[in-house]
Amino acid sequence: MSEKKPDIQIPVDLTNPGQFFACCGLLELADRLWPGAEGWFEQSLFCLCCGESTLKTLLEAIKGCVVANTMPVAQLARLKKLSEMKKKERDELKGAEEEKKALESLRRELPIVLSGKIDFRIDWFTDDFSGGSRFKTWAGQQSVLDIGQAMHGALDADLDIWSSRRNVGLPFNFDSDLGGQGSALDIGFSFDPLAGSEATRIAGTCKPTLEFLCFVGLQRFRAREIPRENRFVFTAWNVPLAPSVASAVACDALTLNQSPRYEFKLLYRTKYLKSFLPAISFQGDRDE
Repeated sequence: MSEKKPDIQIPVDLTNPGQFFACCGLLELADRLWPGAEGWFEQSLFCLCCGESTLKTLLEAIKGCVVANTMPVAQLARLKKLSEMKKKERDELKGAEEEKKALESLRRELPIVLSGKIDFRIDWFTDDFSGGSRFKTWAGQQSVLDIGQAMHGALDADLDIWSSRRNVGLPFNFDSDLGGQGSALDIGFSFDPLAGSEATRIAGTCKPTLEFLCFVGLQRFRAREIPRENRFVFTAWNVPLAPSVASAVACDALTLNQSPRYEFKLLYRTKYLKSFLPAISFQGDRDE
C-alpha cells in the first residue's frame, strides 16, 4: 500500500490485459500532460498522483488531441486527387493506379501521432526487431489510422472509463471481454456481407477508451513473452512509479516484491487477426 495519496483512482480488472495496458497508457499521457505523474495498482484500483488533477480533465485533454499519421501533406493531397479520379482515368494515366495503391498502403500502416496538449508518437506496431509488432491485432488491409481515429473519436470524459459504446467503429480487440467476438467461425456467419444495408447491418459494441488507451500504453509498456508458449506475463506494480520505471517492472525486467503477476494468451482469430484473452495469475515458467 502506497503512502502517497492518489489524485485519481480508477477501478481495474487485472484479469483483463486490455484494462491493464490502458492504465499504462493513461499514466503515459498523464506524465506528458503533467510531468512527474506517477501511477500504481492497489488491488482492484489504478491510482494516479498528478497534482490534484481529475480524470475528466485528463480525458478531455486526450479527447482534444488530433490523431493523424506521419504521412506528408503532399502525399495526402496526391492520394486525395487520385481517389477522386475515376478508375478509367487512372488506367489511362501511366502508373496512377499503382501509385494510388502504394499511397493507400502508407496511409494504413504508418505510425500514429497525437498532437495538441499532448504530443505523442505511436509506432510499436511497426517494430519487428524487438517484438512490439506481436501485439498487432488487426490485418494488413485494415487501417490503424482509421481504427485509432474511430476509438479516439468515441472517447467521452463524462462516461465511465470502461463504458461500452455501440456502432463506433472496429476496435483493436485489446479488450479481453470481447474474446472471440467478430470471428465468423465463432458466430456461424460473417458480418461483412450484411454491412451494405442499414436493414441488415449488425452494430458491434466495444469500449473505445480502453481500446485507445491500450493502443497508447503498448508504445512503452510490454508484457514478457514466454517463448514458444503463446504466454505473456505482466506485473501490476504496487508502489508509485514514473512511466520510465513502471514499464521496466511491468515486463519483469525489474522485480518488486509482492507485486502480483499475471499471464495471458493471444487468440488467433484468423492467420492475421488476433485478440487478447483474459489473464490469470502467473503460473510460472516451465523451469521455475
